[in-house]
Amino acid sequence: MTTASRLISTLLVVGLSLGGCKDDDGTLDSGIDGAKKGDELTDDEKAQFCEAADAYGEKVLSDADFAAAMCTLKAIQDALSADGSVDTCNTLRQGCLANQPDPEPEGECDLGIDWASCQATIGEIEACYEEFGASFAARLRSFSCSKMAEYAETPPNAEIEAGPDCSIARAECPSVMGGG
Repeated sequence: MTTASRLISTLLVVGLSLGGCKDDDGTLDSGIDGAKKGDELTDDEKAQFCEAADAYGEKVLSDADFAAAMCTLKAIQDALSADGSVDTCNTLRQGCLANQPDPEPEGECDLGIDWASCQATIGEIEACYEEFGASFAARLRSFSCSKMAEYAETPPNAEIEAGPDCSIARAECPSVMGGG
């Protein structure tokens, strides 16, 4: 399973979703004409976009960072159910990190986009992936066992609301970033 596919699958379970080549300036550039609409892509271009989004997702949040963040989130949630202490959270987090499963082999890249009904432009879809990727990565990196007192009032989650760029893309391509 690819990074983008794994992120989408995980986010659909916890609330939403994330997904060449990434330039050093932090943008997603699939190399496809930004004015081209999703339903106009050839099969090769669909694969090209998926690979670029997957590579971008890995640059924004590596597999190791994703796994660590998910361990932290689970530890926080489990510690809140136990005694709510920083020590319990840290112990649970370390146990999770020590027992990480081996990575799944890379499979076919699938972003879950229904390209046949996608009227958004590639530029709009790329902007959505950039917006969502940055927000999602920041959200996951914000989790910390040291914030247990704060989490007692407001438990954390990995949900991200669609920003303006994703709202634009989803208006014409509802399945972008798990929106459909």
